[in-house]
Amino acid sequence: MDQLIKRGSSRGPIVSFVLALLVGCAGLPLHDGKEWTPVPITDVHMVEGEWVGVVTKNTALLTEGSVRLMIRENGHYLFAGQSKSKAAVGAGLLEARDGRLIEDTDQRAMRISLYYHKGEPILAVEVTNHETEDRFRGDFTKAQ
Repeated sequence: MDQLIKRGSSRGPIVSFVLALLVGCAGLPLHDGKEWTPVPITDVHMVEGEWVGVVTKNTALLTEGSVRLMIRENGHYLFAGQSKSKAAVGAGLLEARDGRLIEDTDQRAMRISLYYHKGEPILAVEVTNHETEDRFRGDFTKAQ
C-alpha cells in the first residue's frame, strides 16, 4: 500500500505526489539514436536490485529530493522518495510482458523499459495515475 507522509502531520491518503516521486512525464531525453540500445526484459532478474532516478511531471522537473527504486527477484518493488516538504513510499508487483516490466492496477499503470546508454543500464519508467490521469516519467541508474 502506498503512503504519503507530510512532515509535521499524520499520514494522509496517497496523492499524485507519490507517483511524481517515482517517475515523470515529458522533458527527459528520448530513448532513440545510436547511443540508446533497447534491451527486452524477459525476466525480472535482469533488472533486480536498487536504482536511483530523477523524475518529471508535465515537463516540470522535480529537482529536490531523489527516488530509490528497489526491484526484488520475485517482481515486487519498493520505492522511497523525498523532497523538502514531503516523503513518499510505496510498493507493488511487476511482471515481465512484451519486453518490459508492467504493473496495471486500479491505482496506476506502470511500464519499465531497459536501455543501455553509453554502456550503462538505464531503466525508463513511465506511470499513469488512474485517479488523476497524470503522467510521469523518470530515468533510473543502478545505485552505487
